[in-house]
Amino acid sequence: MQAIGKKKWVIPAGHIPLQTTGKEPDFLSQDRIAILNTGMSTVKLKLTVYHPDQEPIENYILEIKGQRLRKIRINDLIDPFPVFLATDYALVIEAEHEVIIQFLRMNTGHRNVAIMGTMAYGTDG
Repeated sequence: MQAIGKKKWVIPAGHIPLQTTGKEPDFLSQDRIAILNTGMSTVKLKLTVYHPDQEPIENYILEIKGQRLRKIRINDLIDPFPVFLATDYALVIEAEHEVIIQFLRMNTGHRNVAIMGTMAYGTDG
């Protein structure tokens, strides 16, 4: 199958809640991205994290094999630096080849679990 999607994706509204009422790791408050690679070859991705009051943190490197889906918890990104909890952030994701990215948030800060999902913004620029 031919690769579909975009090479650059933007998620402008990240925020991992500090509070959680769920058991780790399944019900920990979290942000997550789902990456779909419909192409045949492995794709490398570079993530840059932006914050309102500090310089961007670059060079989070990920790979996804051809014709695979991979889900990544933003909470688990620790190299080159952990993503802060309870702090607004934005992601710019640059891929070698076209992929599709969805953004998900699970907020278990209250007893009623809330899950939200939306497509990231894909751009050709």
